[in-house]
Amino acid sequence: MLSNLMSSINDNIYTYLDDLVFLDTRITKTLTHVIGTNFTSGMLLICNALIYGFMLYYAISYFLSYMTFSQIERPLQFVFKLLLCAFAINGSQAICNGLISLCSQISSIVLKLGHLSSFPVDVSFGSLVGTVLPKEYFTTNSFSLFSFDGLLRGSITFGFLSLTVSYAIRYIILKVLVILSPVAILSLASSKTSWFFKAWLKNFFALLFLQVFVAAILVVCFLIDDKESFMPDQVIHLGMVYTLFKANSLLRDLLGGFSTEVNLSIPNFSSMIK
Repeated sequence: MLSNLMSSINDNIYTYLDDLVFLDTRITKTLTHVIGTNFTSGMLLICNALIYGFMLYYAISYFLSYMTFSQIERPLQFVFKLLLCAFAINGSQAICNGLISLCSQISSIVLKLGHLSSFPVDVSFGSLVGTVLPKEYFTTNSFSLFSFDGLLRGSITFGFLSLTVSYAIRYIILKVLVILSPVAILSLASSKTSWFFKAWLKNFFALLFLQVFVAAILVVCFLIDDKESFMPDQVIHLGMVYTLFKANSLLRDLLGGFSTEVNLSIPNFSSMIK
């Protein structure tokens, strides 16, 4: 049963990773009507209506500041920030597309640098199997859980499954953050709400930059020469998959942001289907 399950996973899963990891501006095309095509539809309508709420909140705060002697920003400063936010809100999708395109171009450059320096094949998840990781890990029908090769094959297979689920979660979260981009930009209008934009930007940038980090890890995986390694090939291959799997948590330690890590190891998967 495990052999059939793993063969099914291997036949379908790793070919999707390139599209899930290395995203481009196509991710936002289906969100245009949700965000809004103009200031009278979608999230743009809500955020443009909230601009009046911010103006009312500032007017009340400014009036109360004379009675409570509290510090508040000058009216001209507030109006200037609010106007900038109003223009940026209506271009929020273009701003997100620019950031996504920038990270996409950087990751493509990193992958092409690895290709030009050493390899006649493209550096990608699709070429990782067969070029770096032997196809025997994925095509053999024999499987024994109580052997080193069986544990190796199972760990690599479920590692790729974990990667796919993890990057699918990242894909969904990025779409949610793009939808929330007008709200995040509007929050800059007030110092009381600007924390939301900072949290949004940190998470959005961390999830986008992850593909650049993964591209660098893939290049290193292709650069490793197993013949000169002082460890068995199987250990190096398992280390490659585990490093790719831990890329999100490693980057989160550096930049912060959401965790999309999913642990689908053999013991955990077995407990799920009981």
